[in-house]
Amino acid sequence: MTQNEEENVTSVHMADVIDFNEKKEKSNIHVEEGIRWLRQASLAGDNGAMNELAFQLLTGKLVKQDVEEGEKWLRKSADTGDQWAMMELGYRLLVGEDLDKNQVEGEKWIRKSAELEYPTAMRVLGYRLLEGLDIEKNVEEGEYWLRKAANVHEPVAMRILGYRLLTGKHELKQNVMEGEKWLQKAAEAGETIAMREWGKYLIHGVIK
Repeated sequence: MTQNEEENVTSVHMADVIDFNEKKEKSNIHVEEGIRWLRQASLAGDNGAMNELAFQLLTGKLVKQDVEEGEKWLRKSADTGDQWAMMELGYRLLVGEDLDKNQVEGEKWIRKSAELEYPTAMRVLGYRLLEGLDIEKNVEEGEYWLRKAANVHEPVAMRILGYRLLTGKHELKQNVMEGEKWLQKAAEAGETIAMREWGKYLIHGVIK
């Protein structure tokens, strides 16, 4: 390769770097503008905007993390009765994800969302009651909420319920026929782990 050829390669490389930086700057501008519009919509009382703004600020994946402002918008949305916001706030408080851990308040918000029949909240509440994870264990109530979530076709709830009924482990009484029904439903709904476990069950006739 001649010296001139090397220079040409360097020039092309530099052009790529400049182009990448320009795209990055433009992308940052778009994100900042997007956040500005989300703030305006949030101030106007739009729950979807409050939820998205809260998520972006709490996680800091696309913008500078600002937990205080993120929590403010998440709480504001939850206070207006938004089911997702109540569930998200409750979970983050319960496990201490980005927010200071507060199990009592976390459980309160998850229960509020579950009582409004938000499928994910019903499943999370049910599972954590069954396991005693950050919530006092209560198998009977846990099964109740897990079944409610499964009955509205929440995929993970169907898989958990099916698996536990099939095996008769984890506090639930074994019921193979019903377990098969729920695990198959979860697999047919596209839940990845359910598809794997249902496939293994069909091949081996048993789930360990």
